[in-house]
Amino acid sequence: MAWGKKSGGGGGGIAWLALLVSLAALWVSWKAYERTGGRLQDLDTRVSVGDPEPADWRTELERARERLAKGDLEPEEVARMRESLSRSFRDASEGTRRGWRELDSDLERLQGQLREGSSRAKETLDSAVEKMKRVGD
Repeated sequence: MAWGKKSGGGGGGIAWLALLVSLAALWVSWKAYERTGGRLQDLDTRVSVGDPEPADWRTELERARERLAKGDLEPEEVARMRESLSRSFRDASEGTRRGWRELDSDLERLQGQLREGSSRAKETLDSAVEKMKRVGD
């Protein structure tokens, strides 16, 4: 008798086995994603069209400036900001991306200065805010 020719059998056992294997594979891949630091909140399912809204980033940088003045801005926060900006500017025009690269280099420098405890961090953040104004215009 050939496969699928059995009368009365629908292959239900094999279908259930395939479902279980696929669910196990999904679970393993999710755990691997979490292990690398991924979180559900990090999944960006929105479609980005055109240039990002600059006002949001100006607000974020202003908040960072206030936190730096209080002395509680952490390098990890700057890293998250850089990552978020990178995703936002991914589909932007070439001119906007060029401005973003300059801004990102300032934020990278700020991140290093925060790790070292440098007194120049405020200057670097101010420079980043100014570049953000130019990128957004």
